[in-house]
Amino acid sequence: MKIFIIITLSILVTANLFGQKKANLEGIEIGDIAPEIELPTVDGDDFRLSQLKGQVVLVTFWASWCAPCRKKSPELLEVFEKYHNTDFEDGENGFEIVYVSLDKNQIAWKNSIKKDSINVFVNVGDMKGWKSATAKTYNITRIPSSVLLDGEGEIIALNLSPQDLKKKLKRMKKGGWWWF
Repeated sequence: MKIFIIITLSILVTANLFGQKKANLEGIEIGDIAPEIELPTVDGDDFRLSQLKGQVVLVTFWASWCAPCRKKSPELLEVFEKYHNTDFEDGENGFEIVYVSLDKNQIAWKNSIKKDSINVFVNVGDMKGWKSATAKTYNITRIPSSVLLDGEGEIIALNLSPQDLKKKLKRMKKGGWWWF
């Protein structure tokens, strides 16, 4: 009986150790300062996340081939249009959305930006797909994934739905009602 228990426990421990996969956004915690993002924009300009200091920022990881990602774009566009020029309670001025692409095909990426009318977002990507250094830094294992930042670059929420993002921004808005 002891041998059976020892063997069973050994199998369970071994299976658990080797069967573990890195969780999406592992190590990216609410309250931490978001890691810097340095990527080219869709127009080829250099972009740094820290350029948006003083604004509330939603960083979204996506790809042109990701149907759930593309499905969220119209809802996020609506949120962007509503809150882009908003003053927030903690002094942030404006709201930006940074779309970090995990595409490998630049033409498909550019076409999807145009087709989905998301050219008002900050669209960045290095066309390295899942091997993107930014995706690795943020431990992205599935998309869409998102990180909401305050004006100081502190992570204040992870993977909000567009509806929850609206509620969060409404509460953060200067003169907003916290109970809605």
